[in-house]
Amino acid sequence: MTKRKLASIMEWLRPAGIGLAIFFAYYAGHDPISQFHIMGLFIVMIMSGTVAFESLILGEAASEKIGYAPNRAYQIQSGLANAATAVTAVLVYVLDWGRYADATIVTAMLIFFTFSAANHLATAIRNGNMKPVNLLRPAMTLVLLGLLLPLMIKALSS
Repeated sequence: MTKRKLASIMEWLRPAGIGLAIFFAYYAGHDPISQFHIMGLFIVMIMSGTVAFESLILGEAASEKIGYAPNRAYQIQSGLANAATAVTAVLVYVLDWGRYADATIVTAMLIFFTFSAANHLATAIRNGNMKPVNLLRPAMTLVLLGLLLPLMIKALSS
């Protein structure tokens, strides 16, 4: 499988994984705390993990898909930061550090993707980068905020 094809698959893997995380959160979770523990952390693993994979492994193919010029040094640094976020989510989940740790790592991911969405939107306006994948980041971020913030507030209020 080519890197270009794999980069394209990532765009379908994220929403499919998020859908599964939502399903299992409501299927296995018996209250807002357990639902957020499942949904929040698995969405962090999916989002940050796939972005890390793209940055570290797919490199130029990932840049081309978005409409960015490849910059391996930046991609590697950004990929490692996303990998750290994904690995932290795994630790928080496996070691069951509690709802405040859940909320912290989800908040960190949401802030990153909000800043990233603003950057993608700025490149669309400033540089005319209207590639669908570039425009998908702001839309996907709004979906993540709408999905995770209400459940996080419920979990923290319980």
